[in-house]
Amino acid sequence: MPLTTSLQGPARVIDLAALRGEDVFPGYVVIFSRQCDSPFVLSPRVMRWSADILLCRLDDCRQFWLNQKKKLRCSLEQLFEPILTHHFGESFLAVFANHPWQCLLYLQYQQRHLARGIFFLHSPLNQNIYRTLDWDSWFFLQQGLAEHLLAMNAKGFNEPAFRSKQAQFRRFIERIGVANPAQMKQADANAITRRFGQWMGRIWSWSLGRPADLELFPWIAHSPGEQPGVNRDLDYPVNQWAYIEVLLREDLMRLCDQFYRDDCQHINRMLWQIKLFNDDTIYVELSFRHPYSLHRDMPEFDTLIYQARYIYDDLVTKLQAREHDLDLPESMPFIGWRIEVCERIQLSPLLWDLFAAEFEQIDYGKIMSLQNKLPVAFESYQCDTSFYVEDSFKAVAIGAHNSLLLDDTQWSSASLEKPLFYYPDAQPIAPPSGLHKQFLERSSRQWWQADDAAQSLRDYFILKDGQGRASWVFRTQNGEWFKQGEYC
Repeated sequence: MPLTTSLQGPARVIDLAALRGEDVFPGYVVIFSRQCDSPFVLSPRVMRWSADILLCRLDDCRQFWLNQKKKLRCSLEQLFEPILTHHFGESFLAVFANHPWQCLLYLQYQQRHLARGIFFLHSPLNQNIYRTLDWDSWFFLQQGLAEHLLAMNAKGFNEPAFRSKQAQFRRFIERIGVANPAQMKQADANAITRRFGQWMGRIWSWSLGRPADLELFPWIAHSPGEQPGVNRDLDYPVNQWAYIEVLLREDLMRLCDQFYRDDCQHINRMLWQIKLFNDDTIYVELSFRHPYSLHRDMPEFDTLIYQARYIYDDLVTKLQAREHDLDLPESMPFIGWRIEVCERIQLSPLLWDLFAAEFEQIDYGKIMSLQNKLPVAFESYQCDTSFYVEDSFKAVAIGAHNSLLLDDTQWSSASLEKPLFYYPDAQPIAPPSGLHKQFLERSSRQWWQADDAAQSLRDYFILKDGQGRASWVFRTQNGEWFKQGEYC
């Protein structure tokens, strides 16, 4: 992490958390740069705090960036630094944290010390520095906050009253002799609110409270300008997906032309406004788990068509339930629609060139494309320390680091002969006779937790039928048989 700049380049401090692979993904980043011409390079949700300062919400693309980090096997700093340098030059300053106010507060401190580069507020070093921030820094940032609250006409904000409470708060800290906010960290935000007003209480909570505390933060979204969109007015009603799909592909090709086949433009959300035969208009959202490139998916646009089909099927089901007592067609016909882009992110070719040559064993592009096509998100699991099947694995966040405290070799080895498909509940079957059985293992839950220790034992087999299909079965100690999975 850059601390100072010298002839030998920026000095760096080794972060033990980074060595252990424990990067904490921040929810926000604030970027200071004299060249802010490309605001949407990290997220589609951006606020322009000032002419030279951008505030970006990273949570909207969290899984995408975590996948890139995992692919490159690098730290978050190594992931973001070349991208920020490419777009904002060598002299940029960026602070990553879980709360936008804390980002801004720490950025202001580093600006005063002429720092450059990337800072992660969750690191122990930066946390220690953050605790030393003085009252002047805290009050100075409130000037910009007041300007934004006025600009958005925030409910309950009165500037003269706010200035009065600020002055009252200053007199209070001078009287009690507290050097900086951290020395008052035990102060209750509700008590601050009662004595100095709701806005001073909120700022206090933002500064030292929980990251999730964003109540009434003046987020003013920066608009990228007019968003691309296309209209379709049908000459005749259409209610069959086969026809809708063909027309959608034509519209998506027209929409693609509005991007000028720009390789940098990727989409997070789209809005599909559907006009029905009875003149009702339905608004549905097409959203993607990872930034989606429209022109890379042409001419079939399979990813977006998959999403539209899920929405169409769900919409038809709801309309049929709503109109079941009326004399209407089985599927309410469409007479027109509009498709427009709501959110997009600018991912430069540098990003894809940087990622293309690494970790060839896994095609992360195909994985992200598949996740965008599916109606539900991927799930991730890891082995857990139990030989009992139901307890031998647990759900974890996608891309999370293995959290086992013990050597997991024996648990991984035990899972090699297990199938990929499990039944939610084991299915009772008749005792197999005349079928080929291959014994695998005997497993047990903690015998001391069972009323009958013998009943905690299971003998697992691979059972093959006459056509060579293999099932995963077990036998209990009283001779009952159950099927628990299938082999591909």
